[in-house]
Amino acid sequence: MNGTIKYYDEHALQYFDGTSQVDLAVLYEEFLKYVPAGGRIMDLGCGSGRDVKWLRDQGYDAYGLDASEKLVKIATDHFDIPVEVGCIEEWVADEVFDGIWCCAALMHLDDKSIDRFLSNLRCNLRLGGALFISVKEGINSGINEDGRYFRDFDVESLSTLLSTYKCLRLEKIWYTDDKLHRNSFRWLNAIITMNQQGIEHE
Repeated sequence: MNGTIKYYDEHALQYFDGTSQVDLAVLYEEFLKYVPAGGRIMDLGCGSGRDVKWLRDQGYDAYGLDASEKLVKIATDHFDIPVEVGCIEEWVADEVFDGIWCCAALMHLDDKSIDRFLSNLRCNLRLGGALFISVKEGINSGINEDGRYFRDFDVESLSTLLSTYKCLRLEKIWYTDDKLHRNSFRWLNAIITMNQQGIEHE
């Protein structure tokens, strides 16, 4: 993850400028079907802070966390939102959330870190709470030329991964095109709910 974090620290302003105005209204609408009005939401890997800002403007009690100190500072300064520095696979909440938004972040974790992230949901997501994830399909897994780690996903691999956690229910899985008009991949989106107390790995 060090190379990935270093990249976002070094390109924080460029990344903010390129992503902070992207309209994800269709994805918000789908996710919020599973979250009570005004509910507590954590945006993990919040990047520019765009989604935290939008959620708070709609009356949700939203917070953000990102591993890039530079992005956290820019998001905080620009949007005046509650965002903290931290790695999403290590984050454990003091109080469970109604929803967790994880857009374009899980694909930067290796298998061991993804397992830790999913295992920690027992502390982070309430019973009946919803997790939204969005990852790329059609990319190479591994460290790319700019130093970032990526993991490629498809429906089968994502479904298989989630099926090993007895307490998670895959509610919906679907594709969307890239909002920045990049055609070399597509986004694979999923909504997962916590369907019983605790979370045991099979």
